[in-house]
Amino acid sequence: MAVARTDIAILHEIVRVIRERRQVPEKVIIRTKHYQITYLEDHRQRLEEAMRRHDSDRLGMLFGQLPGRIKYQLLKSTQKSAPAPATRPAGRSAVKPAAKSAAKPAAKPASKPAAKTPSKSAAAAKAKTKAAPKKLRAKAPARKSAARSATTKAKRRR
Repeated sequence: MAVARTDIAILHEIVRVIRERRQVPEKVIIRTKHYQITYLEDHRQRLEEAMRRHDSDRLGMLFGQLPGRIKYQLLKSTQKSAPAPATRPAGRSAVKPAAKSAAKPAAKPASKPAAKTPSKSAAAAKAKTKAAPKKLRAKAPARKSAARSATTKAKRRR
């Protein structure tokens, strides 16, 4: 049974939380991602019972069954959305956007060329990069394994 890297990280995190906090987690955080954990059958109750009894052998057995007894789901993060204006300091939010909007029109050039024409140096550079691999291929020595296989074939024929 192949287990993905994320699966292993989630399993390790569940075991770590159970050992440190003495409780079965409902959510875990792996590499800044939040996962909702669902325990199949009555595995959660079995883990809690083994912790209450301080039965390390039973806990070890239940930890071994974890890959087949849990399902996890990535929770959508709410931090990616833009913060509300009320959470920002009033002085900064009012001053900076106005300064940026005033600076943008002044920074733009007055006129732009209609279409860019490729310069001769750019065309020459492209030609050099395309020609370079051909030169490398021509200079590469023949493989030794091909030469060896040819000699062994000749010996076999004799």
